[in-house]
Amino acid sequence: MCRVLRIKPSSYYDWLGRDISDQQIYRNHPELLIKAAHSETLERYGIDRLHAHLSDQGHTISPYMIRSIKEEFGIKCRRHKRFKVTTDSNHNKLVYDNVLDQRFELC
Repeated sequence: MCRVLRIKPSSYYDWLGRDISDQQIYRNHPELLIKAAHSETLERYGIDRLHAHLSDQGHTISPYMIRSIKEEFGIKCRRHKRFKVTTDSNHNKLVYDNVLDQRFELC
């Protein structure tokens, strides 16, 4: 395997014995916070609103870190459906008379 990767065996075994890096430890806590806040806000908040939400809770995470974590884990916002007008009142079709006068009573 070392020949395929073109590295020395001592480097490979040194890499196997290493602990989690300080950078990864520093990044794990914000990952959990962002995932929790994303589900807490019903997956609606983007980077700016998520940053404001976390800042209100007292966490200091930069918008850049929020963006990179969301991209890394594929966290996307759910979009709301836009209002679509389905009634066209300006037409030249025949409109029938209101025979019942909107009185729908039981017999």
